Amino acid sequence: MIDYPFDEWFESSPLGERHPAVQRAMDYADGIGLEEHRFFEIAASSPVALRAWVTQELIVTGPFSQALLRLAALVPNVHMRAMVMVVIGGEHGRVVGGRAPGSHPWLLNELRKSMGIEKKEVQPLSETVEFIGVLDREVGSVIGGLAAAGIGNERLILGEYSAVKLCFEACWPNSKYARFLDANITEDFQHSDLLADVASILIEQGASPVEYYNAAMRSVDARVKFYDRLANRILADQI
Repeated sequence: MIDYPFDEWFESSPLGERHPAVQRAMDYADGIGLEEHRFFEIAASSPVALRAWVTQELIVTGPFSQALLRLAALVPNVHMRAMVMVVIGGEHGRVVGGRAPGSHPWLLNELRKSMGIEKKEVQPLSETVEFIGVLDREVGSVIGGLAAAGIGNERLILGEYSAVKLCFEACWPNSKYARFLDANITEDFQHSDLLADVASILIEQGASPVEYYNAAMRSVDARVKFYDRLANRILADQI
């Protein structure tokens, strides 16, 4: 007879203190200071840089939403899976008349239209493809996916999008940037904490804290590298 792991699927686990590996990963992301990256200094006075940023975020937003769905499918426990589903619900919003008008991808598309960016201009740059590739690989495991989504994306967005918002205020104030950026800044703090809680529980149950921390570092470093290459591209007038 197969010993069915009932508890793994059905029993809830109390939320205790955040696991040290998870806290170290959060501290690593915060310590990077992504909001001080030179790209944002450039973008504060460069419509070209902001257009490039929006086109590449449009490339990323769909695969990131799908990565969250893949991640949820890897979590067997109903209670922890429901925590991931809160994040997914925040990204997608409510459906009204067959549309998701409050979803993050659609709010970003509204920003695109307000900037006069044509659909044909939305083409992936090599640095964007590389960044998505890192996310895709990390979501191959539940603990790596929690690190990539929770630390390398949701956690970083808090500073990253705050910096982008200042750039739009200075350089393109009449665009529809506020609703998209504010939705992410407001929700992603909670999203990051939820995914950190799930990771802490799984690590306490035996998942590798080293794998989690290393995946978080790779994901954060990949985002920094993305901005390094995008800034270089702007400065070299290669857009």
